[in-house]
Amino acid sequence: MFCSQCGAKVDDAANFCPGCGAKTGAVQQPPAAPALQTTYSGTISEKENILRRIEAELAKYPQLAFNRSNSTDLELKSVLADASWGIGKKKVEYSACVLAKEDERKVLYWEMIKESGSGMQAFGGFKVEGFQSGKQLFGKKKEIVIGPDGKKIVDYEWDYAATRQIIENIAKACGWQFKVVLMKKNASY
Repeated sequence: MFCSQCGAKVDDAANFCPGCGAKTGAVQQPPAAPALQTTYSGTISEKENILRRIEAELAKYPQLAFNRSNSTDLELKSVLADASWGIGKKKVEYSACVLAKEDERKVLYWEMIKESGSGMQAFGGFKVEGFQSGKQLFGKKKEIVIGPDGKKIVDYEWDYAATRQIIENIAKACGWQFKVVLMKKNASY
């Protein structure tokens, strides 16, 4: 223990500080922080530590839902736009998978933006579905759709790199490699 007045080391059983003579209002020295978080069963794995750190950081973004799954370590989802209007509808979703491979000390990351929509045009109806995935997802995607009444019905902006950068920074801070993969199956069990 240490004296709260002068900071001198004080024996746990002492009633007075040997340095300044103050009555022991000593405070215990805080224990050193463990390298990994611990549970009731002992120290958790590095993989679990990384996944918990990712979850803690992503929890700051309520628009981004994430959960543990039986097909990958962590699934991320966000509905960027979901709108309907008299003659159509449009939905835009972001999905990602995080797989931490402890034996390789590597975090694999896959992401995709999926757009679907349908509606009526002057010459009949339409239905569209498309996606973007892979290593080329950089920059921001912004879309605004104006409805028949002149009001915005879809208005979103998504920064591809932001979520990926959070996960990459955590992996690298833990001494792990980070890799974006092109196919979802490469970031799955």
